Amino acid sequence: ESALQELSEMKTTQNPIFSLLGYAVSICVTIFFLNILIVGLKKMFLRARITRKADIADMFGMFSSYSPVMKTMFFYDLYIWLWSLLFIIPGIIKTYSYYMVPYILAENPGISTDRAFEISKRTMDGEKGKAFYMHLSFLGWYILGFFACCIGIMFVNPYANATYAEFYAYVKQKSLSTGIATPADYGEF
Repeated sequence: ESALQELSEMKTTQNPIFSLLGYAVSICVTIFFLNILIVGLKKMFLRARITRKADIADMFGMFSSYSPVMKTMFFYDLYIWLWSLLFIIPGIIKTYSYYMVPYILAENPGISTDRAFEISKRTMDGEKGKAFYMHLSFLGWYILGFFACCIGIMFVNPYANATYAEFYAYVKQKSLSTGIATPADYGEF
């Protein structure tokens, strides 16, 4: 019984350490793996809107441009987190200001971090409200999908991501027509 009690005491005293370790691991997984997959997912849906078929290889193909994509996405997450420290509303606004960054990286993984953020901020001026309403329009679908044992979410996600890719194509055209960016800034598509 004393060994069990000692184990219980050790578990409660080390709990903050395990929590911090868990946060550190999740941050590392996000920085070194998930962000690359997010950009790859954007690339897969951008290519699918042109070819009309999704290729899973596009999602994992971003690992070939690992360093520049990882660096830019690290700053993407960092900036949004820092803005969110000022309260929730500034974080939401900056999230929509930087909305295009993963899509720009999907098309041109070699673009500089500063240029990707500049294009996104300038292009999303006047478009943040449209993007917010677009995201809000899927809320009901996600709630319905959740109540369908979360299986419905598997059907909503592709539809939502295809819609987001179309929105990106719309704002990309705006940035090209207004001179905010050049075709060389976007690269592939």
